[in-house]
Amino acid sequence: MKRLFSVAPLALAIAATPVMAQDTEQTLDRMQQQLNAMQQQLNSARNTGVRFNGFFSTGYARASNDAGYAGITEESEVKDLSLFALQGTFDVTQKSQIVMQLVGRGADDWEPEVEWAYLSHRPTNNLQLRAGKMRIPFFMYSDSLEVGYAQPWARPPQSVYGPIAVTSYVGADASYNWNFDNSSLNANFFTGFTDEDGNSGDVQLRNIAGLNLSWTDYVWTIRGVAATAEADIDATRLGALAAQSGITLPPGITQLADGDRGNFYGLGASYDNGNWQIIGEVTRVEVDGKFADTDSAYLSVGHRFGSWTPYVATGWTESKDDNERTGAFIPGVVPESILNYQRNEYSVGTRWDITPGVAIKADITHVRGLDKGFGNLNTAYMLESNASSTNVYTLKIDSAF
Repeated sequence: MKRLFSVAPLALAIAATPVMAQDTEQTLDRMQQQLNAMQQQLNSARNTGVRFNGFFSTGYARASNDAGYAGITEESEVKDLSLFALQGTFDVTQKSQIVMQLVGRGADDWEPEVEWAYLSHRPTNNLQLRAGKMRIPFFMYSDSLEVGYAQPWARPPQSVYGPIAVTSYVGADASYNWNFDNSSLNANFFTGFTDEDGNSGDVQLRNIAGLNLSWTDYVWTIRGVAATAEADIDATRLGALAAQSGITLPPGITQLADGDRGNFYGLGASYDNGNWQIIGEVTRVEVDGKFADTDSAYLSVGHRFGSWTPYVATGWTESKDDNERTGAFIPGVVPESILNYQRNEYSVGTRWDITPGVAIKADITHVRGLDKGFGNLNTAYMLESNASSTNVYTLKIDSAF
């Protein structure tokens, strides 16, 4: 009897072997069917040569006064921080693509606007040529300027990203990438022109020529850029303010630059080891004429704790050629020194990645030193008040898909 019990488990296992084998074969068949279906989907996407992705942001920000830092006042609305973008990539050949990005902003009643529309061609794996409408590559986050999900902050630091309001240009660029053992170097030359609505009014940049170099070992990234252009800048916003006050300005007085040479220089660096995230940029803008030359910088430090990334950031920007604006912009009413400015910014915030592709951000920014001119701010309010600081509170949702 004891021998019978000792043999029984072996007999049961032998008897169950055909059933287990059958279950295993059925499982493998189901897995093979799923893999075949996935392969068919991938082949279908590859055959059509069309891919779509996009991003979305919404939120609310409110300021302690109407100074207008980053366009935010006491009466800001949800639509001011809301946008939706759809980007399509269309394969022309194995080496050529057409990329188009449409962006609808709540502040513009969701009217779609073409932000990117260019043809890209790769003669070799290391060389890329593009032509069309693209982002001006002035900053480390130029390509993802409106993709809030790609940034650690609730908004890009305004000390550096605020003075240059133009974001896109029509032209061409060429990029070449050198791959080393543990790092890579990318050189990008770009040229073209742009005509956009800037901080003061209409901004035209012609014959843009620039070069940026970016090196990374996938922990450290260092980036430098230099660019030059012929600038036309018309302070149409200040002209409209004068008209509202019943003042007729002499012809041409709002022209801050008329074919004058403008130069841009930038240096950026970042460190990201998976836990610590440290980012900084320093920029200089030089434009002949009345338009303010500016120096700007920011430093941001964040640390990841699982899905949370709290951060602190500080920034500074200042006009450097104030002695060139000593006359009257609007005679008897507004001096040219209104175009001067200096700001110090301090931010504390956090990012919470609630799920892959969706992040919630909260930010408090204190801005002070607004008593030197009112560049990039709500001029009408600043003329009526003596505000020297403002606080901005932001809650935002960013998504990418």
